[in-house]
Amino acid sequence: MNLRDHINGDNRMDYFPFFSMGYLMDWLLLSEQYWLRKYVKLLRKEEYYTIHKLNKQLKYYYQRKKNRLGCKLGFFIGAGNFDVGLKIYHYGSIIVHPKARIGKNCSIHGNCCIGVKSLLADDAPIIGDNVDIGQGAQVLGGITIADGVRIGAGAVVTKSILTPRVTVVGIPARVIL
Repeated sequence: MNLRDHINGDNRMDYFPFFSMGYLMDWLLLSEQYWLRKYVKLLRKEEYYTIHKLNKQLKYYYQRKKNRLGCKLGFFIGAGNFDVGLKIYHYGSIIVHPKARIGKNCSIHGNCCIGVKSLLADDAPIIGDNVDIGQGAQVLGGITIADGVRIGAGAVVTKSILTPRVTVVGIPARVIL
């Protein structure tokens, strides 16, 4: 796998061809989607040089660029947290614990937290494929979320959701049909 294939695995971020009208307009206007795509590209480059082709200098170079942009956008996402197909809809405070594992085609909105319940705990969530995490949702603790689950806006999930393709809402989160 080369770097281009690794970056192109995130085809859900709607990348425009280089020098196309959409690319040039995004670049000139510096739209929200431009910054989100740039962050995901830097994340994937850091992952590539951390996991697939070990190169410390390039790993730290892209990690620094990603972290600087992440500070501006409000993101803290470590390399290797998300599988391919990550879609970020909005910027603003997306925090993901370094040990959390999220499957393919995850959609995440702004102001989300995927982490542990306390400072003493070190058990991070494991989230399946095709999960949609709504605005302001929190997934906390060493829990498992099944494939295809939709987590509603503002939900606080502290218990495992093992039933696939359900919707979870509320504080504390509960399954609705």
